[in-house]
Amino acid sequence: MKRFLTLLCAVALLLTTCGAALREPATPVRAETEGPAATAAPGAEREPIDLEAYVGFYANETFDTVTIEKTADGYRMLISLYRLTSLEEGTVSATAEGVVFRTVDAAGEPMTVSFYGDGDAYALRVDESTWPLLEQGTVIGGLERTTPEAYAARSAAEDFERGDIIDPADAADEPRGHYVFQPKVCSVYLEEVFGKTMCETWYNLVDAVMAGKDTFACPDQHTYDWVMGQFPERCFPVLTELIDYAWDRAHPIRNGVASFTYRVPVDEAAARIKAFGTMIEDILNRVLEDDYSDMEKALALYEYFSRTYTYDYETFAKMSDAYVDYTSAYRFFETGIGICHEISSAYSYLLMQAGVEATIMMGSDHQWSYVRIHGHNYHIDPTFAINNQGSLSFFMMTDQQREATGYGKEEYIIASNYAQDHAHPDYVADDPFFEALWDTSFETFFHDTHTILCWAETGDYGEWTYLKFDYSDY
Repeated sequence: MKRFLTLLCAVALLLTTCGAALREPATPVRAETEGPAATAAPGAEREPIDLEAYVGFYANETFDTVTIEKTADGYRMLISLYRLTSLEEGTVSATAEGVVFRTVDAAGEPMTVSFYGDGDAYALRVDESTWPLLEQGTVIGGLERTTPEAYAARSAAEDFERGDIIDPADAADEPRGHYVFQPKVCSVYLEEVFGKTMCETWYNLVDAVMAGKDTFACPDQHTYDWVMGQFPERCFPVLTELIDYAWDRAHPIRNGVASFTYRVPVDEAAARIKAFGTMIEDILNRVLEDDYSDMEKALALYEYFSRTYTYDYETFAKMSDAYVDYTSAYRFFETGIGICHEISSAYSYLLMQAGVEATIMMGSDHQWSYVRIHGHNYHIDPTFAINNQGSLSFFMMTDQQREATGYGKEEYIIASNYAQDHAHPDYVADDPFFEALWDTSFETFFHDTHTILCWAETGDYGEWTYLKFDYSDY
């Protein structure tokens, strides 16, 4: 398993100094205060502190660090605030309280920070700032004097076993799984909505295409129309570019045998199917491991979509003025951009390829994915994952959570582009197990310990806390 490295630019300086793996973060120590704990007696004249005594390296449990160095010209101060910023250019001076660091914030505005003893530890106080992330009066406490080496050793000793970072750039270097492209995939939802006969007829069509034929066993016109019209986009996206209805669409079946036409030469169709299968295998094997649970597959692909693909705002804008006929899950795979019905169809298709029961759901001019995992139904919206990178608000949703994000159950249409004319169960998504994730952002997950690490803001000024979510039963 790869080691988990999640410090961003805010701790780049510390990584340069220590080169160490990080320990599991605790809840940040942040509070508001009027000043340091120790104050002078009334009327007492206090001398400035000795800056030499403050030279050293300080760190707290939440990866905030302070370094004070003596230089040929005086003193230098380096401050790294995890997930917020790094401050290193400024002037250092001494007061009776402690060290004063005058710098500018990320917006170029004046900023003054005090560093002082706070009981058995040390603290930073923001004395002057117009920056909302570090509001004037903010205190960052719990800083203890240590060394970069000792801090690195402690971090390594206390570090827990981390999971894989879901990062397409890293994953591209070496395959993690051994998934093999399956031309014939379907899902339990399609069988429940359209019936077993229609799904079997779909498999007949796939067998015919894979053999380079143009006929397949089909019982009647109704089955033919639905199989040809609905199944390719859901269950074999490249076929939307390769095959079409029979020339005589009104009479395609004779003696239980249906015909269809090719949009391209048969040998070209075979080559494009092969290339498509290779692309699907590549995605699955870069993102998934062989022993992932169905929930882990859904999560890994959800995060992969959020980091890899782009929403097609240009096409969305066109649709308000004219009919657009070029969108498809296949286009999304090929170009990396798409709108909701392309994105959700592609996501559900990859899940089916990985052995997860999945389909698409529609409502209020939007489309998302619907999955059955551990015996429960859930809504997953990969489109909103793309538009809100890292947010888990749209992962493993109940009907209630889906409605809270704008889509009521009375408008749901499952599996099909059209109003249902096939009886199927009244699907219910009511398992609230993943509710704790909906206000968080994804960091990584740990397959070995069955936990998801995510974080949530706890205030208006960049305060945050971590959540370790145990999904052992999923």
